[in-house]
Amino acid sequence: MFGFLFKKRIHESIALAALFSAGLTLHIAWITNLLLHRDLVLREAFTLLSEVGPLSGLYLLSLIVYLVIFSLSVYFWRGKDVTHWRSRVFWFFVISVVLFFALTMPILYQFGIVIQ
Repeated sequence: MFGFLFKKRIHESIALAALFSAGLTLHIAWITNLLLHRDLVLREAFTLLSEVGPLSGLYLLSLIVYLVIFSLSVYFWRGKDVTHWRSRVFWFFVISVVLFFALTMPILYQFGIVIQ
Protein backbone atom coordinates (compact mmCIF):
# COMPACT_ATOMS: atom_id res chain seq x y z
CA MET A 1 0.00 0.00 0.00
CA PHE A 2 2.72 2.50 0.97
CA GLY A 3 5.45 0.79 -1.02
CA PHE A 4 6.36 3.98 -2.86
CA LEU A 5 7.27 5.70 0.44
CA PHE A 6 9.67 3.13 1.82
CA LYS A 7 12.81 1.58 0.45
CA LYS A 8 13.27 -2.15 0.69
CA ARG A 9 16.54 -1.78 2.59
CA ILE A 10 18.47 0.65 4.75
CA HIS A 11 22.17 1.18 4.33
CA GLU A 12 24.13 -0.60 7.01
CA SER A 13 26.08 2.52 7.94
CA ILE A 14 22.87 4.44 8.67
CA ALA A 15 21.44 1.59 10.74
CA LEU A 16 24.66 1.31 12.77
CA ALA A 17 24.73 5.07 13.27
CA ALA A 18 21.16 4.96 14.59
CA LEU A 19 21.94 2.13 17.04
CA PHE A 20 25.19 3.72 18.19
CA SER A 21 23.66 7.14 18.76
CA ALA A 22 20.67 5.62 20.58
CA GLY A 23 22.99 3.69 22.90
CA LEU A 24 25.15 6.71 23.66
CA THR A 25 22.05 8.86 24.19
CA LEU A 26 20.74 6.35 26.73
CA HIS A 27 23.99 6.60 28.68
CA ILE A 28 23.82 10.39 28.69
CA ALA A 29 20.16 10.26 29.72
CA TRP A 30 20.70 8.05 32.79
CA ILE A 31 23.72 10.09 33.91
CA THR A 32 21.76 13.33 33.51
CA ASN A 33 18.79 11.79 35.33
CA LEU A 34 21.04 10.89 38.24
CA LEU A 35 22.48 14.41 38.32
CA LEU A 36 19.01 15.97 38.18
CA HIS A 37 18.00 14.13 41.33
CA ARG A 38 21.18 15.18 43.13
CA ASP A 39 21.50 18.88 42.26
CA LEU A 40 18.77 21.48 42.77
CA VAL A 41 20.45 24.09 40.53
CA LEU A 42 20.65 21.64 37.63
CA ARG A 43 17.04 20.61 38.22
CA GLU A 44 15.94 24.23 37.98
CA ALA A 45 18.00 24.76 34.82
CA PHE A 46 16.44 21.72 33.12
CA THR A 47 12.87 22.74 33.95
CA LEU A 48 11.62 24.17 30.67
CA LEU A 49 7.93 23.50 31.28
CA SER A 50 6.74 23.75 34.86
CA GLU A 51 4.00 21.17 34.25
CA VAL A 52 6.51 18.53 33.17
CA GLY A 53 9.42 19.54 35.39
CA PRO A 54 13.05 18.73 34.67
CA LEU A 55 12.08 15.88 32.35
CA SER A 56 11.29 18.46 29.66
CA GLY A 57 14.91 19.55 29.59
CA LEU A 58 16.11 15.96 29.81
CA TYR A 59 14.04 14.98 26.77
CA LEU A 60 15.29 18.01 24.83
CA LEU A 61 18.90 17.20 25.74
CA SER A 62 18.40 13.59 24.68
CA LEU A 63 16.94 14.65 21.35
CA ILE A 64 19.78 17.08 20.65
CA VAL A 65 22.44 14.54 21.66
CA TYR A 66 20.86 11.86 19.48
CA LEU A 67 20.72 14.10 16.43
CA VAL A 68 24.31 15.32 16.84
CA ILE A 69 25.77 11.85 17.41
CA PHE A 70 23.68 10.39 14.59
CA SER A 71 24.88 13.08 12.18
CA LEU A 72 28.51 12.58 13.17
CA SER A 73 28.22 8.79 12.95
CA VAL A 74 26.61 8.91 9.51
CA TYR A 75 29.34 11.29 8.35
CA PHE A 76 32.06 9.02 9.77
CA TRP A 77 30.65 5.70 8.47
CA ARG A 78 29.13 6.87 5.17
CA GLY A 79 30.43 4.88 2.21
CA LYS A 80 32.68 2.65 4.31
CA ASP A 81 32.62 -1.07 4.93
CA VAL A 82 31.20 -1.32 8.44
CA THR A 83 30.63 -5.05 8.69
CA HIS A 84 33.25 -5.36 11.42
CA TRP A 85 31.31 -2.81 13.54
CA ARG A 86 28.05 -4.74 13.30
CA SER A 87 28.28 -6.93 16.40
CA ARG A 88 30.10 -4.32 18.50
CA VAL A 89 27.45 -1.66 17.95
CA PHE A 90 24.61 -4.12 18.47
CA TRP A 91 25.98 -5.31 21.83
CA PHE A 92 26.77 -1.73 22.86
CA PHE A 93 23.11 -0.89 22.23
CA VAL A 94 21.84 -3.94 24.14
CA ILE A 95 24.08 -3.18 27.13
CA SER A 96 23.02 0.47 27.00
CA VAL A 97 19.33 -0.47 27.18
CA VAL A 98 19.93 -2.82 30.12
CA LEU A 99 22.01 -0.24 31.98
CA PHE A 100 19.46 2.48 31.29
CA PHE A 101 16.64 0.45 32.80
CA ALA A 102 18.76 -0.67 35.75
CA LEU A 103 20.22 2.75 36.52
CA THR A 104 16.98 4.73 36.27
CA MET A 105 15.26 2.70 38.96
CA PRO A 106 14.14 5.03 41.75
CA ILE A 107 15.79 2.86 44.39
CA LEU A 108 19.18 3.65 42.88
CA TYR A 109 19.06 7.41 42.47
CA GLN A 110 17.24 7.93 45.80
CA PHE A 111 19.92 5.96 47.64
CA GLY A 112 22.24 8.11 49.70
CA ILE A 113 24.93 7.74 52.33
CA VAL A 114 25.03 10.22 55.19
CA ILE A 115 28.27 10.68 57.10
CA GLN A 116 27.99 12.38 60.48
